[in-house]
Amino acid sequence: MRLTEPPETDVVEYHHDAILPSRHALAAFVAGYRVPLVAWLLHLALVLAVAAIGVANFYTLNAVPAIGYALPPMSGIAHYTIQPLRNWDGFWYALVAVYGYGVYQASAAFWPLYPFLLRLGIEVTNWSVPVVGVLISNLAFLGALCLLYKLVTLEVSRPVAARTIWLIAFFPTAFYFSAVYTESLFLLVTVAAVYLARTGRWWWAGFFGFLAALTRNTGILILIPLGLLLLQERGWDPRRWWRQALGLTPVLLGPLLFFAELKHVWGDPLLTLHAQKGWARYRAMPWETLQTEWHKLDLAWLSYLVQHPTWGVLTNPNIRYLFAERQAYDLFIFALFVPLTLYMLWTVRPAYSLYALVSFVVPLFSPSLVHPLMSYPRFVIVLFPFFIALAKLTRNRWVFSLLLALCLVQFAGLLIQFSTWFWVA
Repeated sequence: MRLTEPPETDVVEYHHDAILPSRHALAAFVAGYRVPLVAWLLHLALVLAVAAIGVANFYTLNAVPAIGYALPPMSGIAHYTIQPLRNWDGFWYALVAVYGYGVYQASAAFWPLYPFLLRLGIEVTNWSVPVVGVLISNLAFLGALCLLYKLVTLEVSRPVAARTIWLIAFFPTAFYFSAVYTESLFLLVTVAAVYLARTGRWWWAGFFGFLAALTRNTGILILIPLGLLLLQERGWDPRRWWRQALGLTPVLLGPLLFFAELKHVWGDPLLTLHAQKGWARYRAMPWETLQTEWHKLDLAWLSYLVQHPTWGVLTNPNIRYLFAERQAYDLFIFALFVPLTLYMLWTVRPAYSLYALVSFVVPLFSPSLVHPLMSYPRFVIVLFPFFIALAKLTRNRWVFSLLLALCLVQFAGLLIQFSTWFWVA
């Protein structure tokens, strides 16, 4: 009997050894992903701190309901940290998550995967929409940073990957990654699709491409890098890649499923396109969009600020409102990314750079009457090839540090704007 019943100490030692692999795996994960983990933690801490400062110390405009739908005020620390991150489109995603697409036709402009995850999270946790949304966004952002770090390390080097992570995590509008918005989810599924394709797992790449196509109306453009990577790996002979190409076909199902849902609810499968009129969007050629943007540009507020460079003027609600409404920052970001596009096309793998280029140009065909380049400062943060190029461009430590410092200053200022209901992007 003693031979078949091990002593107690042996049992304890056995369980201890069983736990060690998981500890080692966790330690290895932390060691291998230290840069994205630290960047994510600092990003989240900065977002929560600055949002709280904005709400507590700066003038706040009235909330803008989503066609009459508004989330109730939050209390306690959530009032200062979570509530500011649900502003603007957060109301719309909450509306779709709670009521679906059958209440307002305008809600069809917001694609279904993110509100579906919101709804699922609410049912599982019984938490409020903003809490679930901030949690989903931040977990998705952490996953996106880790995968992007792996991808850039594979493509270029670890130092370039590290700079890419820091630049995308603290770009001036990167706080949207922590808000109740789709940016973090979209970055996660697009980077995952590209990384899986780059490592030859085509069916999984197609699955995440399908998720991207359900997340945003530009998600289907993920077929550009996936298709080019397939051709680069297998050549132009269809007999060598048709099986892998079948794995990418689910990407096309994303929009078709959404169209079918809209057909079922409203009888109009293309309602998501028609709903854009609610944001005063119209069709135009890119040069017409830029020309309209230039004619609308008004820098009188900036001239006044330069002449009176005081904290009181800088934080004056009128100046803050004029900054939000006078087109300047939209055009500023767009202008910065134009030369960066040329450098990206020269230095980043064509499969990635062409995807970023097309995604950058497409919004020029649908400007808004209010802001011709509306949301460009937000659109660019999910276009990761730009940040790979920027990381390559900033090899010099001092140049990189200066750029990151400038980004942090703008990050804080724009987040204060956003958290107090001033328009940003």
